[in-house]
Amino acid sequence: MSLENLPHCAEIVLKLLFIRHGESFDNREGRMSSRDDGGLTAEGQQQCRSLATELHRCQWQPSHIYTSPLQRALATAQLLMTPWHWQLVQTPATAEIAHPVPIPLPLVHQEAQQTTDPLPIFSISHQLEEFNAGILAGLTWTDAQRQYPELCQALETSQEWIPIPKAETPLEGRSRANQFITHLLNSHSNQDAVWIISHHWIMEHLIACLMGCDRTWKIDMPNTALFEFWVDCDRCAEEQTLRGISDFWQIKQFNNCQHWANASTIRSTADSAQ
Repeated sequence: MSLENLPHCAEIVLKLLFIRHGESFDNREGRMSSRDDGGLTAEGQQQCRSLATELHRCQWQPSHIYTSPLQRALATAQLLMTPWHWQLVQTPATAEIAHPVPIPLPLVHQEAQQTTDPLPIFSISHQLEEFNAGILAGLTWTDAQRQYPELCQALETSQEWIPIPKAETPLEGRSRANQFITHLLNSHSNQDAVWIISHHWIMEHLIACLMGCDRTWKIDMPNTALFEFWVDCDRCAEEQTLRGISDFWQIKQFNNCQHWANASTIRSTADSAQ
């Protein structure tokens, strides 16, 4: 479904747009990037620019932005803000990353832009960081098999959960995802529109928590994939009967990468015109 076909302002609800970051160097090399702080590839930057163009064209303008503090997520956020001419005044200090609640950072309009349009509230949250892969962080699977053959053999063949030394457990990931979703629903109201820029593994947990699932589902999630949910905050704490009324909680986009196709069409048209 194209972004332009979605009537984003048709209802007074809380609009949540979860966005996976653009392609990183570790993604391209097949590394378990974990919390290694690599940046975006040229392709990853183009993915973000294509999405930014589409969001701006469809006027999907956020009132709030949350992002993981890792560089690949921050770089994605900054590229997505470009069409609105917003920019960060500063990047987060290392000491801020583990703060228990989201930390606001100042945004400004770019100097050439003379406008009184309101700026979104921009915050970083350590709860949006990617899975801590412990001793496997930064390795390709081939590297991991060479360095930790017994562990990798167990991970490949066992039907049970195998702990990875120094790594985060699935329950720990689920817990911090639930903390973030609780913060979202308690801190925002209908009429807010929120971008949440994060990472594959933790986004699976975030989506499961938001949807009230009792398990986390695996999602084949391309870079810059979109997941859009509309939530009626006024009814979140209502009695059980109302939770069965789907008008109050709607999935508008799920794993949408239509902006890739649109960008390819634009590039093909431009190439043929040369």
